[in-house]
Amino acid sequence: MLDVAERGEVPSFVRGKRALRVAQAIVHDIEADARQIGDRLPPEHDMLARYEVARATLREALRFLELQGVLHLQPGRGGGPVVARPQIGDFTSSLALVLHFVGTDLRALIELREALAPQAASHAARRATAADLMALASCFAELEQQVGSTLFEETNRRFHDLLAWASGNPLFGLLTSALHLLTRDLSRQLGYSEHERENQVRRLARVVHAVRLRDAVTARREMERLVEGSAVYLGQRSPDLMDQKVRWTQAFEA
Repeated sequence: MLDVAERGEVPSFVRGKRALRVAQAIVHDIEADARQIGDRLPPEHDMLARYEVARATLREALRFLELQGVLHLQPGRGGGPVVARPQIGDFTSSLALVLHFVGTDLRALIELREALAPQAASHAARRATAADLMALASCFAELEQQVGSTLFEETNRRFHDLLAWASGNPLFGLLTSALHLLTRDLSRQLGYSEHERENQVRRLARVVHAVRLRDAVTARREMERLVEGSAVYLGQRSPDLMDQKVRWTQAFEA
């Protein structure tokens, strides 16, 4: 239980600090009580007594957790806070806001992809499940048929998402999926020629083969070649666009 007592009016910044502490305590209790996705939290009057705060502070804490995707606040009688599963969009939004204020550009995101993708492919070769391998094979088969289609870019992103999550490391999956959401609009402007798409499909075929054979070294090497070549291609095709800054609104537009 938090050791706080609120009497009368308090400055908003003080209430904000208390609300953050209450939010942390709520997350602790969700875990300690083994609550699952879809479970309701206790009624408001019980939470007020448990955390010893004013209604405004409790509601601010719940709103903060809702913005992070941890809770869903159901309106109306019988509603209230319900445990939710944070989505990729929640993570992307928080990341985009920070990137916006540190002046990150598209080139920096592509450099991060160059660092992440080969390592994710290497881990996927070691850890991918049978279900992961089936999903990758199915997505790659679609990609092969879409070299001349407007669907290529989206399917290509989906393949790389699947590969990152197949690594068994959720950070690879989260960061890769977030990068794709942040760069979706920019990649539409950049785009790949049909020749470059064919090059990527050939490289990805080697990655898929290596992952299937559990050959981590080859999977990493082929993915390195793919992302390095892609970065060079995009930089030469549209150098001005590479300097475009990340904006927080991109997380919502995606």
